[in-house]
Amino acid sequence: FWLFFLLAVFTAFSGLLLLNQCMKRYDATYSAATFVGSFVVSASIMSVIHYDTIQGLDGLINYILYPTGLVVLMIGVIILVAETSNDTISSNSESAQQVELESRLADGESIQQRKPRTDTADSQTPFFYH
Repeated sequence: FWLFFLLAVFTAFSGLLLLNQCMKRYDATYSAATFVGSFVVSASIMSVIHYDTIQGLDGLINYILYPTGLVVLMIGVIILVAETSNDTISSNSESAQQVELESRLADGESIQQRKPRTDTADSQTPFFYH
């Protein structure tokens, strides 16, 4: 009993540590989507193998809806991860532009700083949406 208890605690904490490290390195949307998606799919596969979930399904419609639900979940995860990747690429290009601007300023090149416009929709967006 104690061996299984300790292994369960160790596995849970190591999973949380890995998720924490992933969230430090990547966007939270990407981390949470991949974590939850992989957890649900692996738990579904384990339940099919260990608990014979397929045997408990009644009717043909359940044989169709169970895998369809898993496919819909994975499509949602893929969409979230793809959008997060696109956001990361655009933020990387913005940071590259910032590095180029800083290097030009360091070389002594005169660059006029633009003041941000206050009449745009972005200037009226609450700070927590930026």
